[in-house]
Parts: sequence; C-alpha cells; structure tokens
Amino acid sequence: MAFGITGQAMAAPDKSALKAQEGSSALLRGRYDLAVSAYDEALREAGLPPARQATILSDRGVAKWRLNQLDEAAADFTKAVSLNPDYALAYNNRGNVFLELNRPEEAFRDFDRAVALSPDFGAAYANRANASQKLNRPEAAEKDFRKAVELMPASSIPLNGCGRIAAGSGRLYTGLRYLNRAIALNAQFAPAYQNRAAIYAALKRNDEAARDLDKVIALAPDNAALYVARGQAHAKERRWTQAFRDFSKAVELAPDNVPALIGRASLNLERKRADLALEDLNHAISLDAKAADAWFWRGQAKYGTGDAEGADEDLSRAIELAPSHAEAYRYRGSYRERGGRRDEAIADYRKALEFDPLNRDLRDGYKTASGETADAVVKPLAPAVDGWEIFRSSPGYHIALNERYPKMPVMLETQGAAPPEILEWTLLKDTLAGIGLLRYRSGEKGALPHEYVAIIDLSRAQVAGIEPYITGDEKSKWAWTQYAVTVTDTDGLSSVYDLRKPRQEAPVAVRRDENPLSSVFGGGSGGRRGGPSILGWLFR
Repeated sequence: MAFGITGQAMAAPDKSALKAQEGSSALLRGRYDLAVSAYDEALREAGLPPARQATILSDRGVAKWRLNQLDEAAADFTKAVSLNPDYALAYNNRGNVFLELNRPEEAFRDFDRAVALSPDFGAAYANRANASQKLNRPEAAEKDFRKAVELMPASSIPLNGCGRIAAGSGRLYTGLRYLNRAIALNAQFAPAYQNRAAIYAALKRNDEAARDLDKVIALAPDNAALYVARGQAHAKERRWTQAFRDFSKAVELAPDNVPALIGRASLNLERKRADLALEDLNHAISLDAKAADAWFWRGQAKYGTGDAEGADEDLSRAIELAPSHAEAYRYRGSYRERGGRRDEAIADYRKALEFDPLNRDLRDGYKTASGETADAVVKPLAPAVDGWEIFRSSPGYHIALNERYPKMPVMLETQGAAPPEILEWTLLKDTLAGIGLLRYRSGEKGALPHEYVAIIDLSRAQVAGIEPYITGDEKSKWAWTQYAVTVTDTDGLSSVYDLRKPRQEAPVAVRRDENPLSSVFGGGSGGRRGGPSILGWLFR
C-alpha cells in the first residue's frame, strides 16, 4: 500500500514548520490524533506557499487514514493535488484511500497519474497493480508488480503481489518462486505466508500449508479465516483433533463464518454426530444459500440419517451451484447406485471423472457400477512420452502421470488455452539419483513460446519445483552442482533447490579438460523425438 509522508514541511524554522515537525513525529510514533491536531495548527498560519500547504495536507491525510477517517483523508489529498497538481505522492495516497473505499477505477486513475509524474515510483506501480487486480485485469496487474519488483528489489510487497497473481492464474509454482523470495527478504511478512499456504494447499502439500499458517496466526491470532485454512490443511491429513479445534476457534471468533461452519460440520460427520453437523450446515445455508459445499456436506449428513431423497436434492443443488464439483457427482452417484438407480449413477461417475480423472475412489466406483475401467472414459491428451501422459483435470489444470510412478502426479503450469506437450524425460544419476526432469512445452503467452521443466524428486514422491526453461527467444540459466541446482529466470529471479545432502567422502580428482558434471548427469533418456541429453539443453 505504501502511504507516504514527506517531512518537507519542516524546512523553515517558523511556527508552521515546528507544528508540522511535531505532527510528523506523532505520526511516526503512531499517535495519529496528536498528528492531526499538530497539522491543523500548522495549516492555520497565514501566507503558506501552496506547495507547502499541499505537503502538510498530504501528511494530515495519512494520519486521518490511520484513524480510519477515509472520507476526510481523501478530502485532504484532493486539496493537496489541487494546490500542487504535480504532487505524485498525494495522488498515490489518495489512490490507496479510494481502494479502501472500494472505488478501484478512481484509485487506478490516481496511481496512473502518480506513475506519469514519477516514473520510478515503485510503490505507485504496486498500488496500480492492486487496483488492476480489483478491476479483474490480471495481466496489467502482473506487469505493474514486475515493474515494482525491478524498482524495489529489496521489498517483499511487489513479490507477494506477483505470487498472488501467478497463483490466481493457475501458475502455482511460479507463485511459489515469488513468495519464497518475498519471505527470504522479510521473514515477518504475513501476507506472503498466507498466500504461500494457499498454494501449498492447492498442491496438496498440507503440512507445509499448516506450518505457514502457524506463522501467520501467531501474527494475527484473531483472524477467523486463518484458522479455517489451517483446519482444512489438518483435515486433509486426517488430523481430526487439530482440525476440529481450528474450526471451532474460527466459529468462536466469527459465529457467522460460513467456511468455518462447513468445516466443523464435516468433522462432526466424521465423529458420527450428524445432528450437530446439520445444525451448522443449516445455519451456513441460511447465511449463504449459494455456498455449494454447505449443500454438499448437508447431502451427506441427510443420507447418514436415512433421508436419501433429501440427500439427492442437496447434492443436486451443490452441482447446480458448482458444476465442476467432482465430489458431489461422486457421492450422488454412490447414493443412486445404492438406491438401484444404476444408469444415473454411471452418468454421475462419468461426469465426476471429467473433473477429477485420477481419483482412485472414483475410478473404482465407476468400474464397480459400469463393469469397465475408467480408462474407457478418461483419455490422455496425447501419446505417452517415456511413459508420461497428460490428462485434463479441474478447470484450468493439466496433470502429467506415469504408471511407473503412480504416487507422482504432476500439476503442470501452462500458458494460454492449448494443452501442454511433453518433450523429454531425464533421470539424473550418481549424487542426484532419484531426481527426474520433465521438460514440456507449456503453450504461448503474448505470441511467445514457453517451455518449463518440472524437477521431480521420485524418492520423496514430490515435485521440488517447476521452472521456466524457454521464454520466447530467451533461456533461463540453470547452474548445477553435484547436489543442487540454481535456476535464474529471464526476469532475474533465482530459486535454489537443494536436492540432496552432500556426502562426506574423499574428493575425486578431475582433469582440467573434463566437465565434472558430465559423469553426474550422463546422457539422459531422451524424448519421443530422440531429443538432446540434459547436457544438450540445460547447459547451453
């Protein structure tokens, strides 16, 4: 957000300057009421030059903003720019107030003016990005955040913004790279932890999500939404006690928090307390009748009490509100199958497979009901490359899967609408044995082709990261050691992956004309086109 005060009003040793200095001191100490009083007195002096009045007004506006007097703060900034039309800081400050007042168009115009007046004003670019995001202009927002990163390389704020935008567009690993950098710069920056936790949750890395939320909750212990998010992470790992405690704390802090009520209800169903679950779910639906998950869980609760018809109605309502709700289709199909409605059950299973094609329970349910395997329904998007196939998953996502590594689905980042294309699979050797590199074409953005590489740790069944390899005509830099790799993308953002712990062993002599990494990486396994080895494409 980066409101600014100038201190320029302290230039002259007169009463106005002294009072302005007193106001600035109070503002920095957090005594905003005293700051406003001091600035009031500073402005009473007759004959103040317009530029000086504008400075005092802008600083008083910041103090009023801190007191949540938003309309009064906007009025001060407006008067400041009327006195000094070239005052970029006042435009930036007024833009921030307009954002809080939910007036993003006016905010955008103010930030636009600030940038025009001061092209190196990094905070104004970041703020304009926030306005663009509110206006649903993600590409413009990302461009401004990246410019802010360039102008403020030591600030976590624009990096957090880049991470948020990337994650919102489905580029989860890109978001992680930005957020990791933001946290490295400021280990107390709560928004970056919260955004990173959301990415970890989407990647089903729930333990890491919970750890990040631990840090955020320590900094904001009264935020109900944080307890809900941590409760969801615990629940996915079947840590029922911790999850129930978090959902209950969220309800305590915010009794009308719909996700908290849904979360607590889901756990009461696990505890065979359908009565308590129904109480929470009825309340949630009364608060938000469009909450698809409330209808989904209430459908399960009703089925558990013997109300099969009511369960079918609620699950149908969940599907109406969220047409890609795979679990709602799956449960409705299961209940219909038990009720003898086999054809309808099969139709539900088939629909669910469109959105969650790799779900083992769903595949088994479809096979039981239909007598055929899910492979008859779920088709890969292209022929396999070294065993890797690509499937379309939830809207906007593509998953790479290899039957040799059934516990290792890889969520691929893409650009544009075209599906990704696998190019090469390479298994590393020696000190990096168990690490695989999946290179793929990820589509085009702005007419520029993109390629990415997924760094896969097979021994841990985890994607260490997905990094860009080619962006248009430029290539990222991949610097390998025996145990790690550092990837620097074309924007200069670096990520370090410590893939293995160094061994304690005697050094091996290497001839000067020998590449010490060639024995580590070997020649790779190649792709379906007989593609180049890892040395051919990572060290160019």
